[in-house]
Amino acid sequence: MKKTSDTPTLARAGAAPQWERIAAVLRAECVSGSLAPGSRLPNESQLAERFGVNRHTLRQAVRQLSLEGHLHVVQGKGTFVRELVLDYALRRRTRMSENLAQAGERGRRELLAHDTRPAAEWAAVLGLTASQPVEWLQTRTVVRGRPISLSATVYPSPRCAGIAQSFATLGSISAALHALGVADYVRARSVVSSRLPSAVEADLLARPAASPVLVVQFHSLDQDGLPIEAGRTVFAADAVQLQVEHER
Repeated sequence: MKKTSDTPTLARAGAAPQWERIAAVLRAECVSGSLAPGSRLPNESQLAERFGVNRHTLRQAVRQLSLEGHLHVVQGKGTFVRELVLDYALRRRTRMSENLAQAGERGRRELLAHDTRPAAEWAAVLGLTASQPVEWLQTRTVVRGRPISLSATVYPSPRCAGIAQSFATLGSISAALHALGVADYVRARSVVSSRLPSAVEADLLARPAASPVLVVQFHSLDQDGLPIEAGRTVFAADAVQLQVEHER
């Protein structure tokens, strides 16, 4: 009996449509940087030949990636990989979801780790002693499949006990705090600096160790003026441009 290959084929029953598989390949190349931001894709004939499909099938894949924000088509010029450079506003009410929405992007914020630990370096801005407990969360924001920032934030305990679970369910720090009775909170201070990432940061941001990061250290107050949050966010400098907005 002739041995059959275990390698999936487009013709195999249950396989994804050809255009979806082409989109998956091109999407992965956009995310990994193999297709560099701002670069022009090969023309339709070249891509159709590469994947062994007709132009209609190829156009379905390109249309999907355009809807997702990975590609944009410029009439008469070609199809280009969209550059991911977000304008991130630092204001009294700094919210990741709002900044992404204003940039026309959608992101996913992931909970990487959490625990309860002594306030230590965050004690002063939270009005605690160094040994008092805080809830510590490490999160990562991903846009178009690429990590753009890492955050380490702390919240006074026991007031904010359970914030990690709320965040994991709701996907938003603001929503998690609201669920704990914090109706509103504002930035009291943001300090911006730049440096090279640590090995762990570079790995989590999927960036070379020589690629600079922007660091924002901050603390926030609740609606009654009480300290509610302190933290540090590390942004990939090739993906984020910080804007300081002066509010009335």
